[in-house]
Order: sequence, then C-alpha cells, then structure tokens
Amino acid sequence: MKFGNFSNSWYRISLDTDQQIFYATSKQHPEQVASGVTIDEAVRKLALQAHQPVTLNHADQTA
Repeated sequence: MKFGNFSNSWYRISLDTDQQIFYATSKQHPEQVASGVTIDEAVRKLALQAHQPVTLNHADQTA
C-alpha cells in the first residue's frame, strides 16, 4: 500500500475509529460531508452531493 499527500484533492478524509466509518469533506464547502465504510464509498457519495467528477488516483495504482 502506498501512502502519500493527497492535498491536491478537492476533499479531505477522516476516520471515525470508534465506528470504523470514513468521512469525506469538501474543501470548498465544509458543510458537505459524506460517509462510507470505505474511502472510495465516502468520496463517491460526496461527489454526488458536490457534483464533482470522481478521480481516485490511489485506487487504480498497482503494487
């Protein structure tokens, strides 16, 4: 697994460690928040709310 700085993205990711749920938050509109069991799910839900194209650079990388 590769870790990196994804600060160029239009969203931020956080993890609720008690509930094991990821939250994606829009950088431009912090009131827009979506949750999911995976990062991809949370980002896809947020993209639908924010009308953003989904670009998950890290999801398509091979090891």
